[in-house]
Amino acid sequence: MISPPWWMLKRPGILIPVFFLSLLHGTVTCQVQWPGTASAALGGSYVCMQGYMCTRQNQAGLGFIEQSSVSIQHARPYLLKELGISSLSGQFITGSGALGLALSTMGLRGFRQSSLWLAYGLRLHSNISAGVGIYFRNSTIPEHLVYAPGIGFSLGLQIRIEEQWQLGARLFHPAAWSTQSNLSEDQLMSIEAGLSYSFFKVAQVYSELHIKPGAYFTLCNGIEWILKPQISLRTGICSQPFIFTWGISMRFTKWVADFSFQYRAETGLSPLTSLTHAW
Repeated sequence: MISPPWWMLKRPGILIPVFFLSLLHGTVTCQVQWPGTASAALGGSYVCMQGYMCTRQNQAGLGFIEQSSVSIQHARPYLLKELGISSLSGQFITGSGALGLALSTMGLRGFRQSSLWLAYGLRLHSNISAGVGIYFRNSTIPEHLVYAPGIGFSLGLQIRIEEQWQLGARLFHPAAWSTQSNLSEDQLMSIEAGLSYSFFKVAQVYSELHIKPGAYFTLCNGIEWILKPQISLRTGICSQPFIFTWGISMRFTKWVADFSFQYRAETGLSPLTSLTHAW
């Protein structure tokens, strides 16, 4: 039975989630990853990074980290503040490798989506690291605490060549064994590869290609300038969709604060912030 209009208007909690979730199909229903704050400022580049967000980016970076850390991040990719994405992650050194975990959540009243990453990275050689990650996701709606759950996996590799060059690659399948039978383009397997080059000890360039076989590819480029040991500036671009990014990182004795911004025509300006404690 179709409810009368007057009843629907008295129940805005029904209309608001449905309206906004219909606009956000690619992100909300497909569980697309939102980048880490540093990666977001570099045009979405991450396969060669060993920062504080390796757990849900390239898990091979865990093998190269030099400090254990705990990070909190908040992103505002949409105008509605209720659609902010909050994350808590940790990376803990264990011998010649590191264990990582990351929990993220976002949603509106009546709909919430959460994901959990468990990862491990191991340094196989002084210049080679490999990583693996497993990804759990779930949505919550009224009367259903578990709705459309899924599980995925990721395999990563990083190689250092001398001091300037670094190569990285990752295989990511966010919809493996998903309970949903119809997969969108954003749920297809993703193959990512890239390189980074540092010069003059004050700048590092990143360039990556992300391919979804049979669908589309994305080119990500970024550059980071180290103004002084405590401050770095970042900027970058992404081709699909076209995004212009920039940000700043401030490092203290045991704390790191990152601020990034992404601009895309569809959603405007999106701020990301993160705070990390390292020891």
